[in-house]
Amino acid sequence: AYSRELEKATAELKDANRRLKELDRLKDEFISTVTHELRTPLTSVRSLAEILHTNPDIAAEQHKSFTGIIIKESERLTRLINQVLDLSKIEAGKATLDEKDFDLYAMLNDLEGMFRLRAAEKRLHFSLDCAPDVPQHVRTDEVRLRQILFNLIGNAAKFTETGFIRLCAKKISAVDTRSHMDLMIQVEDS
Repeated sequence: AYSRELEKATAELKDANRRLKELDRLKDEFISTVTHELRTPLTSVRSLAEILHTNPDIAAEQHKSFTGIIIKESERLTRLINQVLDLSKIEAGKATLDEKDFDLYAMLNDLEGMFRLRAAEKRLHFSLDCAPDVPQHVRTDEVRLRQILFNLIGNAAKFTETGFIRLCAKKISAVDTRSHMDLMIQVEDS
């Protein structure tokens, strides 16, 4: 009996050790991905800032373009950092939603604008398809929704080699109340 208990305990320890090694591998992979994702916009910000600093007589149009990119990439960095912090909150069970009314069309058009150029660089067709019955203003956590869609579209842009990326929004329920409506927003790619 003692031998079986020892074998069982040994097997449980081996299994726990295997799971810890897998978690350690996943943590290393996560850190590697996060540092890569942070370095990309940071490199753009630093390079453009250095160009602006060392070339004070740069043309106004070029200056405006560079500062626009710096602002966009800084916003991207902020979003990435917030995502890492949000992950910590989720793991700790302390994540909350900040529901408020916002302009869904403006958010979807903003995402389309950000990714249309990236898609065009890879010769992909990017489209936004918003059904006519989708309301312009909705109530949900805009930041989380934007973050989810940004990640999905970003993955589609990253891993789609040919074809298309489509961002779609449509109502999926005929029953609406003042406080509830079922919408489906999806990202499709070829």
